[in-house]
Amino acid sequence: MIILYLLLFGSIEFKVTKIAITGNEYFNEAAVRKVMLTNTPGLFRKGSFQAEIFNGDITAIQNFYNYNGFLDAHVASELIFDSTEKEVEINIAITERKQTFVKEIQFVGNRLFTSDFLEEKIATQLNEPFDKRKIELDGYTITSLYDDRGYADVHVQSNYTVTDNELKLVHTIAEGEKQFIKEVAVIGLERTREGVARREITLKPNDAFRYADILKSQRNLYNLGVFNSIRTSARNASQANFKIVQFTTVEKKPITVNFRFGYGTRDYLRAGFGITHINMLGRAWRGIIEGKASFAEYRLNSQLTFPRFFVSAVKYSIGAFYQFRKEISFKTRGIGGYWATYLNLIGGKLSSKYDIKAVRTYFVDVDSTEDDLLQGIIFNWLRDKRDDPLFPKTGNYIYINSETRGVVLPSDVNYVRPTFEYRVFRPIMTLVGAASVKVGIVQEVSPTTSVPLYERFYCGGTSSVRGYSEWSIGPRDENDNPMGGKALFELSGEIRYPIYRILGGSLFIDAGNIWQEYDEIDASLRWGIGAGVRVKTPLGSVRLDYGIKIDRQPDESFGAVHFAIGEAF
Repeated sequence: MIILYLLLFGSIEFKVTKIAITGNEYFNEAAVRKVMLTNTPGLFRKGSFQAEIFNGDITAIQNFYNYNGFLDAHVASELIFDSTEKEVEINIAITERKQTFVKEIQFVGNRLFTSDFLEEKIATQLNEPFDKRKIELDGYTITSLYDDRGYADVHVQSNYTVTDNELKLVHTIAEGEKQFIKEVAVIGLERTREGVARREITLKPNDAFRYADILKSQRNLYNLGVFNSIRTSARNASQANFKIVQFTTVEKKPITVNFRFGYGTRDYLRAGFGITHINMLGRAWRGIIEGKASFAEYRLNSQLTFPRFFVSAVKYSIGAFYQFRKEISFKTRGIGGYWATYLNLIGGKLSSKYDIKAVRTYFVDVDSTEDDLLQGIIFNWLRDKRDDPLFPKTGNYIYINSETRGVVLPSDVNYVRPTFEYRVFRPIMTLVGAASVKVGIVQEVSPTTSVPLYERFYCGGTSSVRGYSEWSIGPRDENDNPMGGKALFELSGEIRYPIYRILGGSLFIDAGNIWQEYDEIDASLRWGIGAGVRVKTPLGSVRLDYGIKIDRQPDESFGAVHFAIGEAF
């Protein structure tokens, strides 16, 4: 019937004016509507009717009932088109019938594990509505339990019967014999030393054969960063119940060179380059030399990263850098080196870093300089669950940083500086909602009496409160230069939407402030609202934003224009 309507009205876009659902007794209408993509018009949806999507909705409703034990449920639909008004009404009739419950679970052929133990581990449980999706999951669970004991050839066959809406489930298990490893082969190595690869493989001859160990070893090899692909295979050895495991590797090109160009409201023109060797001496040592030059910064950095810290699988790096930055009221030149370690923790990446650097500050207005020798320990934890780092549509991003200068190490300046940043992204039909919050404090520690300018917080600008120019929020000195603060709070929200192909737009609201002392902290924030356009490129979004000040002061401009590559957050 839907095909007939498409032939008659295929070139016409119909609006869904009504969706009526009848016959649903077990689930309310809201629960059924939740599994549908077809909807009536709303604030962020057009409410257009699309036959393919609607057919999928009917299937989704059918599955929704089936997965909750209604094995004989039936879903019918009726479409009433009004070609004059270009509207369609949808009637959905549901016949639920009786619900099927799990009344008996049996295991046959199991000798290694008791039936009670297996029943506790599987997803299907007695007296709950039957969900056939769980049968396949139960098979994987049982197989993995046996694999963990070395029974790699186990076979699980699951069948069920239904009598008077009561279900009996039988898992028949052919355990086979316990398997062991005879040999581990690694082929395809060209530049990488075999010992480096084997160091990451946890499998050893005469160990129990476990697929979980194979996957772990494959993951370890990938983490070296030198392989494009790693295929695993296992075959029977000549000795009974023994297997030969083979890792077939394809290496990446060891050296890459890249160049970067960009433009921003603060940097103006900027360029960068990088040379990376990912497999120095065949040991999976990663060497990087990179540089950046712009109207606001010059930077050169070299780094060497090692895959292991002695016998532990902890990456660590040593590096050196030179940096010269032009800020609004001062300039800094830094020269130093660092040692850092990296560890996966709680779904994120934890790094610890010791660095030492000599910083010279040039004060523009008073034509003087100040030299500081700093030693510090920095801890940061990053968890990035965004679906795309350049164009995120869903997920979240958490960054926690704690920096200590001096305090426990000799340093010309002593302070602690913790910061926290959280970003979240949610799809809203064709739109993306995004929000960000950033909090930071810095506190000098005796004998230091004030936090240096280059470690204070500043507010306002391209990636801050966009109704304001760079660092224009907060107190200023007698020369009208920003003084920065010891406490920072920023909050932003955006609605990002497509316009045409690679062109998109954004509506945003930002708020933030800095405070020179903690006893000055209050609820007063500077607010900005605005809009912008985006162009998607391989480097990220090229954006042009215009922000308007809310509650602007008499001597302030109406707003500010910002141009940059990459989103504000």
